[in-house]
Amino acid sequence: MTQTATARTTRTSATPATDVPPERRGRTIIPEAVVARIAAGAAREVEGVLDVRRRGVVPWNERSRADVDGGLAMLSLDVSVAYPAPLRTLTDRIRNHVAARVHYLTGLAVGHVDIEVTSMVPGQRPARTTELAEGARR
Repeated sequence: MTQTATARTTRTSATPATDVPPERRGRTIIPEAVVARIAAGAAREVEGVLDVRRRGVVPWNERSRADVDGGLAMLSLDVSVAYPAPLRTLTDRIRNHVAARVHYLTGLAVGHVDIEVTSMVPGQRPARTTELAEGARR
């Protein structure tokens, strides 16, 4: 019985990680490429966005860019959208959604989201919009 009591005493005398203040536990570094991918994925979640990519003929170019300085992220996205679309409203929705998702998933504050609409594709509708329109016709 003494061995059990000793083991319990030893365990409780060690400082659990939860008792250490967060600023002393270390730091998590999220690479800029990961933040850029999260931002691109979040932009694709917005209805009306067809694709997020960087302009250029090389298909393996970056789809987005993130600059991270401490706890602040600055994002740049090139997006293709369905035509017709109210661009100001759509880019505001993209900007707000991307900032919220990046902050939620990484803990980084988003200072700025640059959005460049690189193409408006006529006749293309996101799957969700098409499904809703077909359901309304029936």
